[in-house]
Amino acid sequence: MRKIMPTILIIDDDPDFLRLLGLWLESEDYRVLSSNNPLQGLELLDQESVDLLITDLRMPIMDGMAVLEAAQARDPDLPVILLTAHGTIPNAVEAMRAQAFGYLSKPFSNDELQTLCTAALAQRLAGRELSKLRADLRAQAGQSILHRSPVMASLVNEITRIATSQASVFLSGESGSGKERVARAIHEASARSDQPFVAVNCGAIPSELAESELFGHVKGAFTGATQDHIGLIRSADQGTLFLDEIGDLPLALQVKLLRVLQEGTLRPVGAKTEISVDLRVISATHQDIHALTASGAFREDLYYRLHVIPLRVPSLSERPEDILLLAQYFLDRESQRLERNIPGFSPEAMDKLMQRPWPGNVRELENAITFAAAVTEKGWVSGEAIPDAGRQGGSRAFPPLQDAKTAFERVYLENLLRATDGNISRAARIAGRHRTDLYKLMRKHGLAPQLFKNQEERDDAP
Repeated sequence: MRKIMPTILIIDDDPDFLRLLGLWLESEDYRVLSSNNPLQGLELLDQESVDLLITDLRMPIMDGMAVLEAAQARDPDLPVILLTAHGTIPNAVEAMRAQAFGYLSKPFSNDELQTLCTAALAQRLAGRELSKLRADLRAQAGQSILHRSPVMASLVNEITRIATSQASVFLSGESGSGKERVARAIHEASARSDQPFVAVNCGAIPSELAESELFGHVKGAFTGATQDHIGLIRSADQGTLFLDEIGDLPLALQVKLLRVLQEGTLRPVGAKTEISVDLRVISATHQDIHALTASGAFREDLYYRLHVIPLRVPSLSERPEDILLLAQYFLDRESQRLERNIPGFSPEAMDKLMQRPWPGNVRELENAITFAAAVTEKGWVSGEAIPDAGRQGGSRAFPPLQDAKTAFERVYLENLLRATDGNISRAARIAGRHRTDLYKLMRKHGLAPQLFKNQEERDDAP
């Protein structure tokens, strides 16, 4: 398969510099477009798909700041690098405030340019991925289950197929994989959608209150029963009852639930007569229901009543195509709630999201994005904002050695560049490495020295 080369447009009024810069970029496997006339260069943006714009700051026909503004009017997500032979602090401040991706002062080294280009193009890819994510979210607006993966598309099709049935559905899958959301999707696609959907976590109800909470009670049934209580099962009458963690239901209550499924009736605690109920039951567990049945912890006859239509909800690790879509959905929700302008994830954050195993599934992902939004005041979510997986004992307590080395290397470089205000010579001396070695490491991690210039000096500049 032929490699797709990123396209870089260069605008500079110096023909010799334009030619040399173009030759070097082509040698680095970039497709290059160039123009020594800013107006003609901007026309190329209308004719070509450009990934990065590099423009000189001082030009007679139209200066670089005007080119930047015109380019962003055409494509707000296009990264722009400004070049100047007058590399003063005010130039840098003006460029960054105008939303340039970065700037370089002439003369600059090939390593400096390559590092900045790599970071800018990574951001461009992130921007394009964000556009695709937003398009997918718009297309699936209002749907209960967001997905890109084939395995979830198959599950959604199965949900549509079984929704019209009245048969009991049994959901299996890991904790946090979204079983309740699947149950709700079945309800919303059914003829009962305008009736109640009642979700009950069987493992969260204290055993001494379980019967009353589920089946209700009449006034005077026991001490403290000062009035009738209809119970959760009757609350779902005409609708759908979702019994999560059904494997935790005590055996005594399993008998009463079996009667509800067989006869469509129940007897509240203390009542003398049966009450009819009409509902569809969806149950779920992360446990091995077959093992529970074999051990006698779960009634076999109840199992067969519940296990009419079995559905398995895949873990997040089985549906990696959905990770960024779900993450963007959670981020948009939190950004709106916090009233912050957080458009999406940086390339480093996307990599971190995709590389993490997510043993806690969608619930763990949601919690991680909630944290990331809380620590991001504005702009793109950085890789550092994505929390590391909690220590969980066993092999998960330690990442692979190479992953740990890579993570340390990046944090070290970021701290080093902050400490030296992006001065590569000083950073190389402190690190005990050659400048070229440092540039290679920065390029590996998509770090640009210009992004670490002292912010206070920028803000204090005239």
